[in-house]
Amino acid sequence: MITRRTFLHRAAQAGIAAAVSPELFAWVQSHPRALSLDPQPLRIPPVITGGDLTLAPGTFRVYPDVETNLLLINGSFPSPTIKIRRGDTFAATVHNQLAEETVLHWHGVDAPAAASGHPIDVIATGSSYSVSFPIVQRASINFYHPHPHMATARQVYMGMAGFFLIEDAEELAMGLPSGEYDVPLMVQDKRVDANRQLIYNPTGADIMSAWLGDTILINGTPNPFLAIAPTLYRFRIVNASNGRFYKLALSDGSVFIVIGNDGGFLDAPTSVTSVNLAPAERLDVLIDFSRYAQGQSVTLKSLSFTFSDAPGSGAVPQGAELNLLEFQISKTGTSGGTIPTTLPAIIPHTVADAKRTRVWTFAALHHINDLQYDLTRIDAHVPFGDLEQWTFQSEGANTHPVHVHGGQFQVVDRDGNPPDVHERGWKDVIRLDPFGKVNVLMKFDKYPGLFVIHCHKLEHADAGMMANFQVDPQSGVDESAADASSLDIIPNPAADATNLHFPTLRSDESLTVVNARGATVVKETLSAGTDRYLLLTNGLASGTYTIELGRLTARLLVMRADAALCR
Repeated sequence: MITRRTFLHRAAQAGIAAAVSPELFAWVQSHPRALSLDPQPLRIPPVITGGDLTLAPGTFRVYPDVETNLLLINGSFPSPTIKIRRGDTFAATVHNQLAEETVLHWHGVDAPAAASGHPIDVIATGSSYSVSFPIVQRASINFYHPHPHMATARQVYMGMAGFFLIEDAEELAMGLPSGEYDVPLMVQDKRVDANRQLIYNPTGADIMSAWLGDTILINGTPNPFLAIAPTLYRFRIVNASNGRFYKLALSDGSVFIVIGNDGGFLDAPTSVTSVNLAPAERLDVLIDFSRYAQGQSVTLKSLSFTFSDAPGSGAVPQGAELNLLEFQISKTGTSGGTIPTTLPAIIPHTVADAKRTRVWTFAALHHINDLQYDLTRIDAHVPFGDLEQWTFQSEGANTHPVHVHGGQFQVVDRDGNPPDVHERGWKDVIRLDPFGKVNVLMKFDKYPGLFVIHCHKLEHADAGMMANFQVDPQSGVDESAADASSLDIIPNPAADATNLHFPTLRSDESLTVVNARGATVVKETLSAGTDRYLLLTNGLASGTYTIELGRLTARLLVMRADAALCR
């Protein structure tokens, strides 16, 4: 039974969604800003394999008649597409020429913790850092974007996001459309003023609902069209919007084929007439245009749907019908691609094999497990290599796209029902419905270290809907005895010194402090019987460090006023 107090609490958390009036819908249909512009050819971002990535303010001709002020990576909007093959090594150097700190997160990519783009690893303006790690996962559609705490939403919104595509031999042998017939589509919504400049000034209502734009950009292109031939095409789609959900469909209701999602190929091709796409979710889609004649066109749309979230301040509500991209059949040629009848096998996890269940609750006041995000607090210790069932539970009327760094999961059910067909296989983002529950099976078996779980409505994450978890390198950690198996750092961040507290040592143990480059900067031997240690940090540069004591590890942030943040 829901008491009056509970009802009022939940209503205050989520807000009561206002009904969308017919007048507003009429305005939306007749006055979307992009439609005041002639159709624009779809922009395709440049392709790189890594190297230098320079983050800097700049201008870009989003509209044909004016330069728009943006934050850019290598001067491109969207950011360059990174394309790399499994087995290769991804190497890049990130240069921060912004007027603020930042860090890049390789969303969906299996990367070591120190290279994955945790908010604690931000670098100051004028600084650089390098990452290098092997690509160890199957072919998949990923993307990359900034991840500084409390500034992710604005930095992504202002232009910094790009594809990170991983290919492998199995995919390349499948005969899928390639070259010009393999098209990346990054979907974003923006608010644009009369001078064609982006608007970003979220109110409290927007922070509750997430920032919603009134202009759709596909690959940074307003009112886009793509000239195509009547043949089979492949589209790799990412929803890089701050908070808008989409229900993708073709304007004539035709069937299309979904072959993959966040973590790569599904277990079988799936024919659909519409499919949902939450913020940060990805889809791998095949569309056969051979049914259309020269001169015809069909539009990729977002169909209307109902949504319980608060409306925010935007003119175009969540769930409004939107035109995304017009396909104009005006070219000749054939892709030579085929629709696969089978896809690479996925070995399913089994609930019975899960060693424990871990619950993460999401409240609309931007808390996870009733806590607002603390950059230095570790909210959970997760044993490396153990299969766990994670339960995502909503405690409000908001819809949350839940994203987990450091690994991928398989969806068991949503509110006791099987997941949607496109949610089979491997995922790193899942839609959590209002007052709903999603069960997933999760195993971290690539890298130990510090990662985050958060809502990918970016305004929610910036406001505190995020939590740290530590993947411990040893297996079998009993979290109920966390106090007996933890390495605590007080204070953290530290300036000149910090205290380490740990279980009493039964034998002599080696204490090491490793910087973000993997170099050991402190090494001491602590005697049996010791349970604390004063670590002097006045000789360390500002930055992040890993402290190792036997099988215990912890992350330390050094912030010194007299030293530049470095990596």
